Formats: sequence, C-alpha cells, structure tokens
Amino acid sequence: MTGGAVRGLFSGGTLCSEAAAILAEELGTVSSNAPAGRARRLEGEPRGHACLDLGEEEFTRGRPHPMIDPAARAERLAEEAADPDVGVLLIDVVLGYASHPDPASVLVPVIREALDARPQLAVVGYVLGTEDDPQVRSRQEAALHDAGVRLAPTNAAAARLAAALAG
Repeated sequence: MTGGAVRGLFSGGTLCSEAAAILAEELGTVSSNAPAGRARRLEGEPRGHACLDLGEEEFTRGRPHPMIDPAARAERLAEEAADPDVGVLLIDVVLGYASHPDPASVLVPVIREALDARPQLAVVGYVLGTEDDPQVRSRQEAALHDAGVRLAPTNAAAARLAAALAG
C-alpha cells in the first residue's frame, strides 16, 4: 500500500467526474472541479483526495487544451508529484485525431523524474483509445508502463486501483 492522497489529473471532464465519484465511494471525502456522485466541488487549491479536469477554462486560459498539448498537464503532474501529501497520481491519456500525436512522450519524462525522486509514489493511468488511433494505444501504454505507470483497462478500474493504493 502506498498511502497518501490521490490526485487525479485529467484531460477531460467525463473521465474526471467518473473517477471522482468512484474515489468518493471508496475513500470518503474527494473534491473536484467536475464533481459527480458523492464528490464535492473543489474550493481553491486541492487538498487531500482530489480530481482535476485540466481541460476546464480555469486551466486553459491562454493555453491549448491538454488533449492537444499535454505540456501544461505535465507541469501540473510535476507539481503534484512533489507534494509529500500526494501518494497516488491518477491520469488519463486520450487518443484520437484531435489529440497530441504522442502524449506519452510528453508525460513519460515527468513521470520518470517523479518516480526517481519519490519511489513510494504510485502513478496509475488509463489510455482511452484504440490500435487504429494515430497514436496507437499499445504504443502509448508500453511507453507509460515502461516509465512505471500502473495501467488499468478502464477509467473506473484505474480509479479503484488508485483508491486501493491510497487505502
């Protein structure tokens, strides 16, 4: 067990809301800027268990959406990974024609650095896409797995794994 808070960093609201609802069922208090179920609305900066939809306007002002350019999400991932209260990072990677051509290539260096600095940190992820997407799901999953990300077959399974690790 890893322990510590779960911090979900999502590129879209639907997966963020689903994860927040599941985490709230499993862990109790969870805040989110895209709450669902028992999750509560985030007020200010996240503390404790939280899920952030980084595609929301508050995060995209003057910047591209994180599906198009994951650089801002990579920066936030580095910040959250450095927080000693965070024990589990939960991420999604969304593939498709409107997404970055290789999102894992942007996230992997940050994940490796975070895990090198904090070996007790866990990174859990879900890749939404198919082999027919331009980014090729198996290539994205292989790069993330090689970096130390624990991958789940669905977003819901990723949220449950993150909850179990934080447990």
